[in-house]
Amino acid sequence: MTSFEERLDPQIAAVLQQMPPLFSSNAELLEIRRNVDQMFMTMAEQMPTVNLPVLREDRVVPGPENAPDVRIRIYRPETPQASSSPVFLWIHGGGFFLGQSVDNEAFCEQVVMETGAQVFSVEYRLAPECPFPAALEDCYAVLQWIAGDGAHELHLDTTRIVIGGVSAGGNLAAATALLARDRGGPGLCYQFLLVPVLDDRHITPSSHEVSDFRVWNRGVSLKAWAAYLANSGTSISPYAAPAREADLSGLPPAYIYVEAQDLLRDEDIAYATRLMQAGIKTELHVYPGMFHGAYAFAPTADTSQRAVHEHLSTLKNILSAN
Repeated sequence: MTSFEERLDPQIAAVLQQMPPLFSSNAELLEIRRNVDQMFMTMAEQMPTVNLPVLREDRVVPGPENAPDVRIRIYRPETPQASSSPVFLWIHGGGFFLGQSVDNEAFCEQVVMETGAQVFSVEYRLAPECPFPAALEDCYAVLQWIAGDGAHELHLDTTRIVIGGVSAGGNLAAATALLARDRGGPGLCYQFLLVPVLDDRHITPSSHEVSDFRVWNRGVSLKAWAAYLANSGTSISPYAAPAREADLSGLPPAYIYVEAQDLLRDEDIAYATRLMQAGIKTELHVYPGMFHGAYAFAPTADTSQRAVHEHLSTLKNILSAN
């Protein structure tokens, strides 16, 4: 049987060979957070500067009841549009315990340029300090603000709100869609889920296939889920793990992207299949030869560039004001 590295695209494997073992399941989550944050900072410093006509604004919006307010970063076109803008509510990844709203800044700015949308990136509370449902309620509070006061102030088109996220952010996007459906909350026209974390049970074949400490692996995934679900006991809410939701009807259409050498592969394919079985228009893309989030870790690889082009094209089709 071929090894994990041998199954990767050669360009992706070449990048993996240069990566440190950041995701050791023997390390504490806060240690992993410090090391990954430092790596992302270094990567950002090495990226070429591209001055796009995109305005950035940091704000604080009302948080959930009896909880702190939520910080967000807004990206919008430098030239105001004549009509109301579509909305892309974006949720960063990080296994529920790391990451920041600015981690995907280049992607958020590209979305603005491609679609004319206003992008809202959420700085949600992290585990282990703040386990479920803190992060989810933060995201839902931002959605409510967007559909209410934010829409009036920023001239937003509330009929065109897309929610999206990557990894744990994909979990929070899917869970926010469930919450909005069940609470009769703001309407969403689409859910855009990149390598979403959906199932805490780790029972699929792919969930056993990745143990390499250089990438997101089974050991650190189990530890991250334990931190996120610390207050849940034995009854795990489908709002924490959307794969546990029995009824997926009434949800917005979905785009799901996953990579073939990702421990999340099977749960993402299963969720997409169940959405389709529930009558939800769903687009599923499985990219071969890539590990979890490889398109971000190896942005110059041909497969990564094809994936990002596809992501932006999909959002342009959904959000473009033209």
